Amino acid sequence: MTGSILIGILTFCLASTVHYFALTRLHGVITARMKPGYSAVLAGICGAGAAHLLEAMLYALSFAVMDATGLGGFKGGDSDGFMDIFYFSLVNYTSLGLGDIYPTGHSRFMAGLESLNGFLLISCSASLVFVLMHKNFSQPGNS
Repeated sequence: MTGSILIGILTFCLASTVHYFALTRLHGVITARMKPGYSAVLAGICGAGAAHLLEAMLYALSFAVMDATGLGGFKGGDSDGFMDIFYFSLVNYTSLGLGDIYPTGHSRFMAGLESLNGFLLISCSASLVFVLMHKNFSQPGNS
């Protein structure tokens, strides 16, 4: 149990750190090199989306470690190994919770952390996109 809590907290902190640096860098590059407009907003959306995929992958790797060490596992799916774990991670990160694959054992704790972290980080990305869109609409001549 202690191992799964430690893995969960470390993954939560790592994903949050990755997201912070990704969005900070993304905002800096967009504001320094791009004019406000559609392309800046699209770059923000795509960059934030790439960061979210990386963060879901970090959780998937942690789930795989827990599965390999016997701390937890999964039921359901097509038994495609890591792809099923990554699929579950993406669904869980976005808080969709489809239920076709579900965690067992101590992986359930990690799933809860991932949903919380995903909700928080997606909210941060939404804030970035809002800022980029606001800059577009606050420019003279834009409505």
